Amino acid sequence: MEIAEEEIERTAQEAVKAALLEVGGELAFEKERADQLEAAKLALENENKKLKAEVQKKNNQFFYGALIGGTGGVVVTSLVFGLISGLCR
Repeated sequence: MEIAEEEIERTAQEAVKAALLEVGGELAFEKERADQLEAAKLALENENKKLKAEVQKKNNQFFYGALIGGTGGVVVTSLVFGLISGLCR
């Protein structure tokens, strides 16, 4: 009876060790995968910041271009009307 109990105990310990090795391997795999996903997330966040900065730069360029174009249009129009009104008098 005692030998049977020792054999059952030894078999149970081996089963636990095998289960721990399997679960440990799965955990290591999942941790590595999580680390890779975290690195990819950080890379995407950096790329997103760069793209947002480029969009802001383009918006600023558009705004200043429109401002300069509008101002130039007003100046040219004023000169043309000034010349025409001067010639008509």
